[in-house]
Amino acid sequence: MGVTDYPMYDSLKTMSMVTVPSLQSPGQPARGLKFALALLLVTAFGTPPAPAQFLYRQLNLAEMTQRAAIIAQGKVTAVRYEPLPGYAHIDTVLVTLQVAQALKGEVGQTYTFREFIPPGQSRMVHKRRYLVGQQLLLFLATPSQYGLSSPLGRQQGTFHITEDSRGNKYIANEAGNFHLFAGVSQAVNEAGGTLSEQPAELKALASGPVPLTKFVSIIKQLRNLPGAE
Repeated sequence: MGVTDYPMYDSLKTMSMVTVPSLQSPGQPARGLKFALALLLVTAFGTPPAPAQFLYRQLNLAEMTQRAAIIAQGKVTAVRYEPLPGYAHIDTVLVTLQVAQALKGEVGQTYTFREFIPPGQSRMVHKRRYLVGQQLLLFLATPSQYGLSSPLGRQQGTFHITEDSRGNKYIANEAGNFHLFAGVSQAVNEAGGTLSEQPAELKALASGPVPLTKFVSIIKQLRNLPGAE
């Protein structure tokens, strides 16, 4: 993911020029150096470090559909941790999906992406994000020049699929679908498109898991809006 995909990147650049020196106070040089390294990696590799995650702006479903290069639903079949090729000290994770359906982008029967692991985040902690057997639907950014990608808005672009005792499937992102449908109807109207779902129906989907079939239907409509290609 490129750094320009983060709405507050300009503020982050300012922090890298102004704030880092002030962190190098007596007795705490390591903290300043670690922070400087993290900000350098934002610029170089395009994924914000853990301390900067609060800078993510809330994205609604229309925005994520428009910005995503790949939208794919599938089962996690492999998770491998390894350094970024050519950069032995940069940790990454390779995640492979067995694709059930591709909703946007060129995707085959399997799809693999490489995600950057932020400095200071151990593999043990990061392993909670991706587990073999998980059923996911991911909104993935265009890979950077280093081949790195990740879900848009991190938690916002990572959706987990669950199934109840009756076989009904539901979907929610790691933010609990917070803000997901806010402003979607307005965005569709401004783009000159239409949705089969009325604003009141979208409002009823304000938070919590939603039926997978309904969710996929909305994505298919949003991907055809101008600017969603």
